[in-house]
Amino acid sequence: MNINSKKYDTPDERRDGLFAFVWSLITSVVIMTICSKSSFLYPFNLWDDANSYFTVGKSMTSGMVPYRDLFDQKGIFQYSIYMVASLISRTTFLGVYVMEIIACAMALFAAFRIMQLYLRSVSMPYILTPVVGMIIYTSKCFYWGGSAEEFLFPFIMWGMYISLRHFRENYPEPMRYKWVLAGGILAGFVFHIKFNSLGFFFAWMAMVFFADIIGAKAVKKAFVSCVVFLTGMATTFIPGLIYFGINNAIFDWGRVYIYENVFGYSKKLTFGERIACIYDKMTDHMYDNKLVYLTIFIGALYFTVALVFSFVPEDKYKIIKRDIVVIPLKVVEYVNIAMLLGFLILIIFIGGVSITYYPFPINGFVVFGAIAIGYMLEGLYLKLRRVGFKDELTRLTSAVMLSMLLITGITEYCISPNVPYMKYAKDDLWLYHFRDYIKASGIENPKIINENGFDAGLYTVTDTLPVCYFFQTQTVNEESMQKVLEEQKRFTHEKIVDFVISVRIPAEGVDDYDLVLQEDYITPDEETTYYLYQKKAE
Repeated sequence: MNINSKKYDTPDERRDGLFAFVWSLITSVVIMTICSKSSFLYPFNLWDDANSYFTVGKSMTSGMVPYRDLFDQKGIFQYSIYMVASLISRTTFLGVYVMEIIACAMALFAAFRIMQLYLRSVSMPYILTPVVGMIIYTSKCFYWGGSAEEFLFPFIMWGMYISLRHFRENYPEPMRYKWVLAGGILAGFVFHIKFNSLGFFFAWMAMVFFADIIGAKAVKKAFVSCVVFLTGMATTFIPGLIYFGINNAIFDWGRVYIYENVFGYSKKLTFGERIACIYDKMTDHMYDNKLVYLTIFIGALYFTVALVFSFVPEDKYKIIKRDIVVIPLKVVEYVNIAMLLGFLILIIFIGGVSITYYPFPINGFVVFGAIAIGYMLEGLYLKLRRVGFKDELTRLTSAVMLSMLLITGITEYCISPNVPYMKYAKDDLWLYHFRDYIKASGIENPKIINENGFDAGLYTVTDTLPVCYFFQTQTVNEESMQKVLEEQKRFTHEKIVDFVISVRIPAEGVDDYDLVLQEDYITPDEETTYYLYQKKAE
């Protein structure tokens, strides 16, 4: 019943790490194939956000520069991921599907390592990995697939692993500088994808800082660690500084990504209103993602009980020891987990604005519910068999793993909110009807603008690049919105574009354009009308 996770540092365990990653990769293929609309099982990922990322990423391969040539408000690493995806396929989401599999595999591998910190058997983390993945990615907040939150999620999970491992194994010794640096690098990647999840790493570094002071009595080390952490974050700015510096766009980078995100989205609220808003938004998300938060609650309850028991003396003569079913837990471990979760929630919701997919990083804390269940199952096994665990994977274990993967795959198919969209074919989608019309028009390299909504996907399926800085109608404050609309109207008044696509409502300022197609798209979740206008022949 050895619970010291330092055993996982042995050469044999490091070699087994490759098998663990392969298992995570296999699991992620199953998950993404079923749950993501980028998968080949779906006709197309119609999510406008994902299409806007794709358009910007694809445009980068043709020399266009985000923020300078195209207005969109996610981080440069998010666009870089989509740029790589566009190199695999420019007109489908096949490349995004591949990138999602990689991101999912890295996140699940981190979850696997976290479970190893607490569980005693070799096999249990393997068995639970598909379960953790199923709960995380069948949630409503996973949304359609391809979100910024999804791609920053692996960095959150590996940051969680480093922090948990330190406070479980090494505290009160100070955290080694290489791990502090690694935490800073992970935080930097999160910053350059979408920075509103940085609350997690604020708590991460705060815990390191105060633990060095309180636990190790190393005040100087605590301050040096802050510098090391920030140095790690700073290294992630180097690619952007080089790229935007060469393209004379550093000012545009800061203006759009920092200024517009900070002042273009957040609501002006009093402190009391902000707290009430956080509560309302959080409870709404809990209701929408019941399985996720039930699992998180199980973990929170179990770890709270474990903490309470850590203060209760145990009879040393008891035959069955408490730790057979209750994880030995230090106070600092519990505080660390609570801080990471608390600040992640706080910063995600503090702006007063929340959309379905915003809280997806919180799903990582599902792993603690899985640990609770796994530890108690191990305890039941020990009580019934009265023998220890074998430190190897057996044929029986492999059979259980494959069975669990099959069961979770079936469950994903039954409960994922995206699965009903598999029944649609490409011929059912307005998008391909519009694409076919544009192709049949005979216009080479057609110029398109997207009005009254985000990128609807027409740039993707027609393999065209935007010609307008505001290639889509963004969600910004009233002052900025006026600039967006004026610039888009200029492109239609001056007849610069060949086609105008409008979402939900007819386009304005298109007197020189004919309405050539109008189509309703009706699904269980939405009913939207799309309009396609073509420039009149001169």
